[in-house]
Amino acid sequence: MSIRNLDDLAVFVHVAEQRSFSAAARDLHLAPKLVSARIARLERALGTSLFERNTRHLRITDEGRAIADRARMALSALEEMQALASGGGAELRGTLRITAPAPFGRKYVTPAIGDFCCLHPGVAFDLRLSDQVQDIYAGDFDLAIRIGELADSRLVAQRIAENRRILVAAPAYLREHGSPQTPEDLASHRCLVFAYPGFRHDTWPLRNGRRDRPTAVTGTLCSDNGDVLRTWCLAGLGISLRETWDIHEELRDGRLLRLLPQWEAVPSKISLVRARREPVPRRLSVFMDFLLARWRATPWDDGLLP
Repeated sequence: MSIRNLDDLAVFVHVAEQRSFSAAARDLHLAPKLVSARIARLERALGTSLFERNTRHLRITDEGRAIADRARMALSALEEMQALASGGGAELRGTLRITAPAPFGRKYVTPAIGDFCCLHPGVAFDLRLSDQVQDIYAGDFDLAIRIGELADSRLVAQRIAENRRILVAAPAYLREHGSPQTPEDLASHRCLVFAYPGFRHDTWPLRNGRRDRPTAVTGTLCSDNGDVLRTWCLAGLGISLRETWDIHEELRDGRLLRLLPQWEAVPSKISLVRARREPVPRRLSVFMDFLLARWRATPWDDGLLP
């Protein structure tokens, strides 16, 4: 493959990631017509259409998606060879597309990216925060921070920490409504429920040692955003099942109080998750090592809870 075709492949991968010719052109500092011309030249060389496009919509074809996956691997391999040829000391470059849960991303991923950029200014980031699990392949993400169990065998995960969820409420709520003494008491309390279309987390998987007790809860307030649930809980509007990484500061200063301390949710995992693509770009492997080292002593596990 000629150098010209490699350049065209790089432009194609950028358009596939941005899902926009004009956005890719801006990022690459190229004229939009030149981006279109390079994609057309690559389509002629490959003998297939890479995108379906009209005035309002750009959609990558099935063939284009498969070629994009292989193009990323080829370009990553070239990047690795260039780094080896220069003694491994080449500056990290390129873009990392990251997805993370909104509260965890805001509290921990955002400042981590800022510190990483100070060390490696040649790496650009596209961070997408959502409380709903994003498809790594469909979203063309390089890395996801996932909370929960990994179901897709196509993905590679590295565990960061255990995800603990405990029952909490604000002092104002407890003064007005009292404190539950058993999990069954939660049925008569106002509980704050995580929900989005097609899913409602209104059965809390509580555990006391080896005793599991799934507990149905009700409430008039629900949201698909963890920040919203935490804000309502702090305002005294109900009981919430919250992650310790999200509310450890509020527990320390007394703005939230733990309820039924012998009970908490069945624990899950916080993991770094990437697509099963080889070779792994050096910028991605270095960033993952950076996060693992940064969170080896988890900042939310400060001895406050047993």
